[in-house]
Amino acid sequence: MWVKKIRPDDYLKRFIGFCRDEYKEELIAIGIFGSYTLGYFNKNKSDYDVFVIFKNKTPKGEIKIKKKFPKISLHHFCTREELANKIYLGHFTIFITLLTSARMLYFTKEYKKFLKEIKKTDFLERLVNTAVIQAKTKFELKSLEKIKGYNAAKWALPSIRKRLQFLAYIRKRKLIWNLKRVIRINKDLLNKEERKFILNLGKRVKKRKDSFSKLDREISVELIKKLNHEIVFKELTNP
Repeated sequence: MWVKKIRPDDYLKRFIGFCRDEYKEELIAIGIFGSYTLGYFNKNKSDYDVFVIFKNKTPKGEIKIKKKFPKISLHHFCTREELANKIYLGHFTIFITLLTSARMLYFTKEYKKFLKEIKKTDFLERLVNTAVIQAKTKFELKSLEKIKGYNAAKWALPSIRKRLQFLAYIRKRKLIWNLKRVIRINKDLLNKEERKFILNLGKRVKKRKDSFSKLDREISVELIKKLNHEIVFKELTNP
């Protein structure tokens, strides 16, 4: 199975070397996603959105990594089984990130096997319940109230995008990362102004625009609520 790779910069090379020396045969993969893979990484301002996957046991070491590599943002530091369980509990973001936007800095045969198993999974059949989706929505909305400027825009965009991606998967059984495509698939759920707002928000995030007005926040919150309601109360309860 083809695994999407990406060339690491010097900082990532040091991080990869540290992980391989520290975790040896237990380490099966180091992946990266976010701005580094999408073409708008700023070496002075951006962090590295990374996941580190292990074979059988998650070692201690997150704190050590944070001290030694402060620009590394660890989103997942766990075994392949723990990661799969998160997916089956309703974390669609992990599912689509692993299979579409993530790029690999290091991986073994064990990771390729894991990725193949995940790809064959019907996410909806394995979904345990919608409680995690609801809880995550509540957390995202609460967090959005506290952050400002570029960080708020960077938080709002993926919160909206992943719900559109989830709806595209429910409706078409397709894993699509591209923002324009998922908007097009779900255009019946969005009015013209909402579609324009989401696309504009995507452009602003890429350009690292530091503006995020009170109106931007209100529109983002309403979109997240609207799309979440469509997922939980219409699509998942009426398959």
